[in-house]
Amino acid sequence: MAEGLRLSRIGALVAPWIVACAGGGSPAGPGLPPGSEGPESWDGAAVYAEQCASCHGDAGEGGLGPAVYSWADGRDALVANIDETMPYVDPSECRTGGCAEAVADYVLGLDGVVLCDDPPLPARRLRLLTRREYAATVRDLLAPLGGMRETGPDPCTDGTTFTYDAGGRSLGSVHVAGSFNGWDPAAWPMRAEGGVWTLTRVVPEGRHEYKLVLDGGEWITDPANPETAPDGFGGANSVLEVACAGGGEPGGAVAIADLTRAMPVETRPEAFPFDNAADPAVVTSVHAQEYLSAAKRVADAVGARVVELVPCEGDDAGCAEQFVRTFGRRAFRRPLTDEERARYGALATGEASRAEGWQVALHGLLASPHFLYRSEVGEAHEGAFRLTGWEMAAALSYGLLGTTPGDALLDAAAAGELDDAEGVGRWVDRLLANEGAREQLGVFARQWLGVEGLGELTRGLDPALRADLVEETERFVAEVAFGGGRFRDLLTADWTVANDRVAAHYGLEGPGDWGRVTLPEERRAGVLGHASLHVRYAHSDQSSPIQRGTFLRRRLLCQDFPPPPPEAGGVPDVDPTATTRERFRQHTENPRCYSCHQYIDDLGFGFERFDQDGRYRDVENGQPIDPSGVLRDVEGFGTDTEAPFASLPELGARLAESEAAPDCFARQVWRFAHGALESDACMVRELEERFRASEGDIGALLREVYASERFRLRQTPGAGETGESE
Repeated sequence: MAEGLRLSRIGALVAPWIVACAGGGSPAGPGLPPGSEGPESWDGAAVYAEQCASCHGDAGEGGLGPAVYSWADGRDALVANIDETMPYVDPSECRTGGCAEAVADYVLGLDGVVLCDDPPLPARRLRLLTRREYAATVRDLLAPLGGMRETGPDPCTDGTTFTYDAGGRSLGSVHVAGSFNGWDPAAWPMRAEGGVWTLTRVVPEGRHEYKLVLDGGEWITDPANPETAPDGFGGANSVLEVACAGGGEPGGAVAIADLTRAMPVETRPEAFPFDNAADPAVVTSVHAQEYLSAAKRVADAVGARVVELVPCEGDDAGCAEQFVRTFGRRAFRRPLTDEERARYGALATGEASRAEGWQVALHGLLASPHFLYRSEVGEAHEGAFRLTGWEMAAALSYGLLGTTPGDALLDAAAAGELDDAEGVGRWVDRLLANEGAREQLGVFARQWLGVEGLGELTRGLDPALRADLVEETERFVAEVAFGGGRFRDLLTADWTVANDRVAAHYGLEGPGDWGRVTLPEERRAGVLGHASLHVRYAHSDQSSPIQRGTFLRRRLLCQDFPPPPPEAGGVPDVDPTATTRERFRQHTENPRCYSCHQYIDDLGFGFERFDQDGRYRDVENGQPIDPSGVLRDVEGFGTDTEAPFASLPELGARLAESEAAPDCFARQVWRFAHGALESDACMVRELEERFRASEGDIGALLREVYASERFRLRQTPGAGETGESE
């Protein structure tokens, strides 16, 4: 390990209450008999497995929580520690006579040795398309028509939104007056929301002129609309062009307004930052209604051009059969059964014209569960279940490209090319060479780092700049991965990918369009130097060392914390004479706060030379900023591994030198690929070891995840740890 990273793995049980572990329900089962009076009445192994192993490991080797197998302070101290603090959710659950003693006796017999010779497999499941995947799938299914062009809300049905930021000015009323309402200064009142006035109204299709009316008498152009025209009185009116969304012209992309706008937002479990969590993705009545509505909107937007999706010159019945067979395979990502072909064929021939019949069949195909879900169920294979070639085609395409498999990949599945490891490997390499793989890794990057919602923030920076800052991070991670870089470059690079707007924000000369730029010394920390992170993990008026430090622990080290106690208090009051570090000193002076904040605050202080907008600063409130700190227990809570740093670039270097950070990155990639958290550390142990052995080769990691034999295997939930089927 590099100099500056002290690794003395003592495995002590330090501050166990900092770890938010699973479990903690009311004890039940053979290990927890009611009315027990002594340790001999308890099954310490059963209690440990239910209440402790999720944090401290099956063999006490540690994980989310510290290692306990090498406890060296004696039985009495361990019993007292368990009695007072464990389980984390409710320590009283192991205070019944003898519980703590039984668990302590079991812990003292653990050896910390974990054998991963036969790791468990991921569960068989159906995976509902995310909104992102749904939109990309429809776009690519309509590729013969030029694809799908998202137009945003249809103003003729959803209305036009007017917005006026008063800039702190106190106003009693703001109205919209224009040619669409007879220039009535009181007809369309706007509503104030936090100093910003808004109004959404349906405006007739066509060209309109309007003004905003402040306090009933001051007429102004709309500052948010640069389009103006002379008003005939020496001033100007704002100009609004309203065009309804339509189906597009032949040869052009199909215009569809906000296809997924009303679909429910995906659920993201704790510690899972991605939008593709499989298990919580359950279809509700709201989902069902929106899927039906979206399918109809697609069919309506395609209109008579539906016949261009599968060109055919034959009779109606023959062409309908060809449409159902060809487009059905694309939509379901597998061949249709005889029954399905008959059902959708009847729809395709049941209307007055070929186009109308195909529209109905298109609507039906896109509303089917076989379109909305992708299967990872597999077929029985040597005590487990192996994904079929069709399932592998979908898994590879959605995992590496974020969209439905194309005809070439489906043809490969039909030809059996995805039935063996060699064929899968060839296709993984082919897909990784596709430009879409860069875009998909950008999706992973913005969700992994939590910056995807940056453009929706209403504070501070210009929306276009916020969007560019997210794109900078996406492009940078993709460039590292596909440009021959390594994991350490993600945390230490002295360059980024920027356009003129991003470069100007950093005080640099821009490259024009997107390109590499060399960063000033203080930002040479890979993604840690990106303003997207600084803005995302900050308050509207000040930086937030707590948000920034917690982000780093959770997203880059896969270490988590419980929620703060109710009496923890909020952000310290702003002191115009103190730095942020000084204001947060209470966290280190209060022992109850220190137990958690020793792992958070220093990391956040490492970012302090960047304000809430990601701009560099040397001083705060006239005081010099100290960005130094100590990265405590970098290899896991209780490992006594410390890495001091004097600046953000040094913090990035310490992380890059650790084992925990690359292990966490490999784990995050695995989670994104599988749409689930690993149920056992052994599921990702070999992947982590291979990633470290490759010196952090991200391209090799992606290939390892998707081309490995284990990616093709599943087990029935609850079938055991060996992958045996029921």
